[in-house]
Amino acid sequence: MFYAVSFAQTSPANDTEAASLLQKVSEKYKAYKNISADFKLIIQRPKIKPEESDSKYTDTLKGKILLEQAKFNISIKDQQIVCDGKNIWTYTPTDKEVQVNYFEETNDIFSPSKIFSLYKEGYLYQIKEKKTIGGKAATVIEIAPSGKKLSYFKIDVTIDDATQQVIESKIYEKNGVRYVYKLTKQLPNAVTNAASFTFDVKKFPNVKVVDLR
Repeated sequence: MFYAVSFAQTSPANDTEAASLLQKVSEKYKAYKNISADFKLIIQRPKIKPEESDSKYTDTLKGKILLEQAKFNISIKDQQIVCDGKNIWTYTPTDKEVQVNYFEETNDIFSPSKIFSLYKEGYLYQIKEKKTIGGKAATVIEIAPSGKKLSYFKIDVTIDDATQQVIESKIYEKNGVRYVYKLTKQLPNAVTNAASFTFDVKKFPNVKVVDLR
């Protein structure tokens, strides 16, 4: 079953409309065995001088992600990250090196693998705005951790009203950096096998393996 979470009953601090929509989105993704997606990552760093161009502090990267339960395979510029749920390989082609670690899920860091997972206990959520994207109606829900010491203070999740799919997640880091994940294509229930979530060193001649387990 695809990795996602369901929502508990809403507390008085939460927006009931937002909770209802998040519940529908959660149920939709939970029904998938897995999902494959293309995404665009926009990194916006805080400007040193207000008059400077935004483009000077903005980087845009394209990537692909394949998710199945706790397993994932992420390809982004100059890096591939593969996880079988227990071990995680980080491959850097330019360095001809792959680092191997035990995988440990953490709430402190927002990674591409969390684009489709939503939050329940310990988070507050409300409708931030309704807008049109590419001619389609969309709802932006603001999700904020409550009483948690995390690197980010809120996430804006944009949902397509018609398909009830997540189309964008914007993460607000406390250091001023903003990460925007725009999903450009989503394919549920892709064909996968064991090799989809492991890194086969034999396929990469002369790669240096740094095992940190």
